[in-house]
Amino acid sequence: MNFQDYEAIDFACDESFQRYCREEQEADITFWTEWASLHPEKTAALQEARQLVALLSARQGGRMEQLKHLQDGLTQYELLQQTLDNDLPVMEPARPRRVSRPVYRYAAMLGGVLLLAAGIYFFSRHPSATPAPGQMAAATIISAGDEPRKSVVLPDGSSLVLRKNSRVELAEGFNRSNRDLTLTGEAFFDVTQNIQLPFMVHTSAFDIKVLGTVFNVSAYTGHPLMEAALFRGKVEITTPQDPARKIVLQPNQKLTVIAPESGQIAVNPALKVVPLDADPVNHKAREIAWVRNRLEITNEPLSGIAGKLEKWYGIRITFGDEDVKQYRYSGTFESETVLKALDALQLSYPFNFKMVNDTIIISK
Repeated sequence: MNFQDYEAIDFACDESFQRYCREEQEADITFWTEWASLHPEKTAALQEARQLVALLSARQGGRMEQLKHLQDGLTQYELLQQTLDNDLPVMEPARPRRVSRPVYRYAAMLGGVLLLAAGIYFFSRHPSATPAPGQMAAATIISAGDEPRKSVVLPDGSSLVLRKNSRVELAEGFNRSNRDLTLTGEAFFDVTQNIQLPFMVHTSAFDIKVLGTVFNVSAYTGHPLMEAALFRGKVEITTPQDPARKIVLQPNQKLTVIAPESGQIAVNPALKVVPLDADPVNHKAREIAWVRNRLEITNEPLSGIAGKLEKWYGIRITFGDEDVKQYRYSGTFESETVLKALDALQLSYPFNFKMVNDTIIISK
């Protein structure tokens, strides 16, 4: 086996490397220690792989089963971005000119790894109770807070983008005995398929059963109008007032639920299935305009751009080198991950960046 072709994700998924990180077998410890000393060019990848294994095991009460979903999670996140860029049924015929850049295998993998690791790191910092080995906490809460958008990869590999002041609460045993979560606010979902464990989204107005699809849900507490908009796949929606009635949405449709002015759901809420609302100018779905907002940069220093990226993606960015702050760039980004945005900027004036915990560090 040629380990020299491995990147961080490959090392993290290798069982021998996992045993080495956990110091379980002397033979694995000896092999990887010697291999690392013979291949110093792989130091960064090995270090990142060790951090990833640590996040998925020691820091998470032995949740090594997440490694089984890692590759699916990375692929699913890339599909989410492709969906936002190209595949939604309500789209403009021609996209505006954007910064062109190659899709490097390492950048794509690293982006997925960091997003997944950041999501799991968030879980480790915000549990409501200490989970038993191999189990999640009784109430795992993910919140966007004041960030305009927060991207998350869930333990089952599904991706979601939370809007400002929105949150999801994962049920106890998520991805083990169920895939249930409760949403307050608004979120855009791209769900991995698992027939044995249907994906369920609960809100105060309705419940959504998913087998694998792309959709947006707006369910703010006290708001008179709640919506579930479907872009790809199929969902089945029921209400607490009439659980026997099943409303099945097709792509390019949405369900609206109108509550009384008091904000409380009526005994028999007004339900309506209507087409998605397309913007007459750019022909894109208004329902996810909050996800698709564009970030435009015109001849700005990287120091200023970093501040915009922090607000745009809800992630901290620091500099390890003062000179790189003065590099100037121009470009337009729409539905990019922060890693891909930085990757695109590198094409003009090269720099390096890495993720340490929940912070991106930029240097020469």
